[in-house]
Amino acid sequence: YSGKDPSLKVIESKDDLNDTYRRLFFSADGSKLMGGILIGDAKDYSKLLQLSKKDDLAGNDPVALAFKLPPPGASSAVADGGDGTGLTDDDPICTCLGLSKGQVRNAIIDMEAYTIPLIKKACKAGTGCGGCVTPVGEVPKLLTHTLKKLGKAGSSGICCHIKFSRKELFDIIKVKELKSFEEVMSEVGEGSPDGCELCKPVVASILSGLWNDHALKEGRDQIQDTNDRFLANIQKTGTYSVIPRCPGGDITPDTLIAFATTAKKYGLWTKITGAQRLGMYGAKVHDLPDIFKELVDAGMETGQAYGKALRTVKSCVGTSWCRYGQQDSVTMAVTLENRYKGLRAPHKIKMAASGCLRECAEAQGKDVGVIATQAGYNLFVCGNGGAKPAHAKLLATDCSVEQCLQYVDRFLMYYISTAKHLQRTAPWLAELEGGIDYLKKVVIDDSLGIAADLEAMMERNRSHEKCEWKEVAYDEGLRRKFKQFANTDAFHDSEQIEYIDVRGQRHPNLYSPPDILGPALYRKEKASDGWEWIFAGLVSAYPKNGGLSVKHGTQELAVFHLPHAEEQWLATQNLCPHRQALSISRGLVGVQPNGTLTVADPIYKTTYNLQTGDGISNPNLNLSTFNIKVENGKVFVQVPPCSEMEEAFEKTIQESFKADGKEFKKKTGGPVSVPKDLSW
Repeated sequence: YSGKDPSLKVIESKDDLNDTYRRLFFSADGSKLMGGILIGDAKDYSKLLQLSKKDDLAGNDPVALAFKLPPPGASSAVADGGDGTGLTDDDPICTCLGLSKGQVRNAIIDMEAYTIPLIKKACKAGTGCGGCVTPVGEVPKLLTHTLKKLGKAGSSGICCHIKFSRKELFDIIKVKELKSFEEVMSEVGEGSPDGCELCKPVVASILSGLWNDHALKEGRDQIQDTNDRFLANIQKTGTYSVIPRCPGGDITPDTLIAFATTAKKYGLWTKITGAQRLGMYGAKVHDLPDIFKELVDAGMETGQAYGKALRTVKSCVGTSWCRYGQQDSVTMAVTLENRYKGLRAPHKIKMAASGCLRECAEAQGKDVGVIATQAGYNLFVCGNGGAKPAHAKLLATDCSVEQCLQYVDRFLMYYISTAKHLQRTAPWLAELEGGIDYLKKVVIDDSLGIAADLEAMMERNRSHEKCEWKEVAYDEGLRRKFKQFANTDAFHDSEQIEYIDVRGQRHPNLYSPPDILGPALYRKEKASDGWEWIFAGLVSAYPKNGGLSVKHGTQELAVFHLPHAEEQWLATQNLCPHRQALSISRGLVGVQPNGTLTVADPIYKTTYNLQTGDGISNPNLNLSTFNIKVENGKVFVQVPPCSEMEEAFEKTIQESFKADGKEFKKKTGGPVSVPKDLSW
């Protein structure tokens, strides 16, 4: 902003005592908030962002907003009613669906939606990106406060199967040295030992944070979210992104060529990520082991962009090239990344190393950041960008490399031991009694006497670190987990979206396929005499408490094995009615308190009743179900002829596109494209 635009007016406020600064931009008449900059204190970010999307200031005064004063005539108390959201009743709490806080609270009260799944069903809050209903989102805060006012006890546990908080569960698993989901459920579980889509990822995260064993071995793959289960990040198309580690952004020309060769071979879209890494997008699940092997053989390793783990350590060039550099920030970044790679945590961890106070690596916006001085490094912690930016806090000054590593070891393990599930370091620190001063005493002064224990935990974690991609690439048993179908080695194109050419690359069209609403096409209790029994794979191929996809001509089924359930084998369509990805077989299965068997779509977490196919989170979204039987170690599913199924599903898909005003341009089951010419 140059100050020369007559259509904008600016108001600035500065607080030298608290090191905060705020600049807000308004329309010329002061009636609308156009944008702004917050430095040092971003607590009002969400509120101001929502206000900027409105046509007026919703009763607020421009000067009051700039100087953090209450609206005219209002008290200085927070207008959120004490629920901790910082939102008024009219403020959006679910921006994806445009739901206000008042609408969600009314759904909780009027429709007795006393749990997050019931809230999703009642008003659809959280059925978009899901950010508002995470354990640290605004909807759980509103739910807890509303239940308290209603005189009802809100659960403080993880789910109906585990009544403990994450911190309590972490301590139990650590002290009792529990090593598997089965051991955890045997010790603390209630109801079904199979758990659900809520508790499985939490237990998986804690087990990895403590023992750091391979995520896919010894049955651990079936308690992972799909990203960790396939060691890549699932995209809206049902394909995956593959992002190798690039410590400090330092990469050789030969590595660049190897990366490009693999991407070109498999026809993948490529991009430099926002974290100084190389990403390839659109990888099919059955291609992942081969892609991993090619990258590993070229000297690369997993970047764990799929995990709640250390993602990357960003760096500037430091003294290597820059005339302003005070220390070798690239080497520092590489040191940090190699030390903490593979570390699993309640949420993702990002780091940065800047070579001087000019801060080109943005270290003060990271969970861990170091800024070089002539005497060493200043160490910052608990910053983050994203939807709720937070400025990092200074933990220590002029540290040597060894001191930095020691303090970061202690800080990270203390965070991993005490944070909530899916809680970043910034909100964790905000909830920590005593704040940064208390954290300094724990990490630097060892006020709790646990520094040695924290360091030992980190050393044990580091000693178990291995490249998960390499383990898969050279292990035939693990490679089989990536097979496309359980009943054949053949494969076909499973994507349901049109591709277009954008800037010379193959790119999914910008729209997403529409939802398929209404009753399911098929129900197993109405199977006709014309249906046939098809081979769906060997019993031995199926994981316990998990599913696999089955090929039926051009169509796909999802078959699940739940050995503890009365109905141990279940089959549905593999096509998710929500956005039409063929992904149901990759979802997490679970059991509700009433015994209902469920599956959660791995992309958008839409939940379904596995026995009936009925939608749980959205009753308008339903799955076809099919009869299933086991004979002589083989699984069979009763289905309509493949031509009939293809015609029926294609008609339904076309109708959904027509109702949404779009043209259907993609047919299921097309041939896989031939690899492109690799000549340079």
